[in-house]
Amino acid sequence: MRAGHLAMTVMIIVTVGSAIGADPGKFGAASIATLSLASILYILWNLVGTQGIVTLVLWERPSPPPIESRLPRCGAWPYFTGQIALAALVYLTTDLGRTPNLVWLALLPPVAYAVFLLEWCGITVISLLMIAVLALNAYRWQGAHFAFFAAVAFSFAVLFTLVFTLLAVHSEKARNEVQRLASELELANRQLREYAVQAEELAVTRERNRIAREIHDSLGHYLTVVNVQLEAARVLEASDPGRAREAIAKAQAFTQEGLQDIRRSLAALRASPLDNKALAEALRGLVAASNSAGTQTDFDLLGTPRQLPPPAELSLYRAVQEGLTNARKHAQAEQVRVILDFRTRDKTSVTVKDNGMGILPEQMSGGFGLLGLRERAHLLTGTVFIETQPKAGFTLKLEVPG
Repeated sequence: MRAGHLAMTVMIIVTVGSAIGADPGKFGAASIATLSLASILYILWNLVGTQGIVTLVLWERPSPPPIESRLPRCGAWPYFTGQIALAALVYLTTDLGRTPNLVWLALLPPVAYAVFLLEWCGITVISLLMIAVLALNAYRWQGAHFAFFAAVAFSFAVLFTLVFTLLAVHSEKARNEVQRLASELELANRQLREYAVQAEELAVTRERNRIAREIHDSLGHYLTVVNVQLEAARVLEASDPGRAREAIAKAQAFTQEGLQDIRRSLAALRASPLDNKALAEALRGLVAASNSAGTQTDFDLLGTPRQLPPPAELSLYRAVQEGLTNARKHAQAEQVRVILDFRTRDKTSVTVKDNGMGILPEQMSGGFGLLGLRERAHLLTGTVFIETQPKAGFTLKLEVPG
């Protein structure tokens, strides 16, 4: 915009100054003073429309801004009336019928400003008025024949001004759009970096929680079984040394198995007891271990087994681990039933039901095992169901999609 203002100012000064300098004898002191004052007023009046031009150029919507937001405060026609009057005054005072001259350039700023500030109807009116001013002045000095050709020639200058101004508007809008998009891209990149940091922190937190669940579900299970076997060995030490040694041997075997599980977890942080095993087979292993620990445990397979996503299978396995551990550790159950149910097409569930002590639902402490199980269910959009009452046993059910 500064470049446009400067070009307009220089054009008016140069055209008027060149006309006076070409034939200074025809301009008296009073004429030069009047012409200078008119030129200054013309330049200042052109600058009044700057705010509306900036509004149009910076407008970001596809449709142009409302005309009332583009115009100077005095309004459309008062502004252009003053502008045309000053342009005609400068042109008619300076052009005394000599050819060639460049004074006609003073008639082009109203055309350019009309492109910025008016709709096509207003642009057409302003353009025709400027052509009429030039034609009337040519008719005054040279006659009708010359006026016609002068108007035609000047029409091409007006057309060039219209096209050039439209291109300038679109170019300025494109430049502003690029700057706006660059700013938005920078903001998006900054937000993306922040989101990346948050995602990394969230991933670390989830991985820590996953490792904590794995340690609890795996190590807690083996330690519970080992503890039961050692307790049995202590009780049988005096009355039945053979069975006591057998219990100690089982405890040692479970200790070795637990150590191997921990080593696998530490080696890859993704160790799974289901590696190279079907889910039903792995659950039968847990049931056999529970029976060996002294708790009568039955396993039922309902429906036709199908392959599930690894996270879903691992969660079902951990749910059974948690249920069997709780049955031995807390419920003092004598019988436990494990049910793996594939009968629903889009859902699979496991249920661990014991005949232990049971508690009131509101008395459940929500230990880490159940918390980890609920976290697993949440990640899989699954559901954990718990039913328990004093002296009525404890039922744990996990249902996952798949």
